[in-house]
Amino acid sequence: MEKIIAFDMDGTVAETFPVIFDSFRRTVHDYTDKWISNQVILATFGANEVGMLKELIPNYSDEVLASFHENYRRAHLQLRHPFDGIEKLIKELHERDVITPMITGKGEQSLTVSLDSLGLNDAFSPVMSGSPDGSIKAKQFGEVIKQFKLTPEDMAYIGDASTDVVACKQAGIKCYSAAWSINAKPEELEKINPGEVYTSVEQLRETLINN
Repeated sequence: MEKIIAFDMDGTVAETFPVIFDSFRRTVHDYTDKWISNQVILATFGANEVGMLKELIPNYSDEVLASFHENYRRAHLQLRHPFDGIEKLIKELHERDVITPMITGKGEQSLTVSLDSLGLNDAFSPVMSGSPDGSIKAKQFGEVIKQFKLTPEDMAYIGDASTDVVACKQAGIKCYSAAWSINAKPEELEKINPGEVYTSVEQLRETLINN
């Protein structure tokens, strides 16, 4: 087993997409009077919320970001638990002295809300959030490897997007593709990451813990 197994948040640790969609839709409507679709929101993924909101709202300001965070906190009241099996998996990894970072494209403030709402404040270390300019995951993977004085072969990442597979390849680390979210695209993931696509947390756990 790898010595470092890092986790993505959205669609990997918890079904946060409904929270994200609701928060962006309300915020964009408040400032543009337009109701946008999930697909429009998904198209801005990669950047953190600042980058996404700048793309969706022409007159972006700090006030817009504050409104988004308020909407995000409110929407998260409906989501208080991670995916079934995630807490067990993290516990078993810790029992085997595996380091479990959180590396996500989310902004720092919304990530803090999610970890707190899900009861996962102590589950991940280090915790690394995203950039308004797009994905920086490959760079962050390298930073974690350097921090613990290990090699790329010692690290893997669990993420739900094709872009996660690409970032892992750039950093030379293994990617376990999470395909258990409502927005998962297992066929698409299988094309880019053959043999490493998992449709349930338990299926991945079997691979990581019992092999």
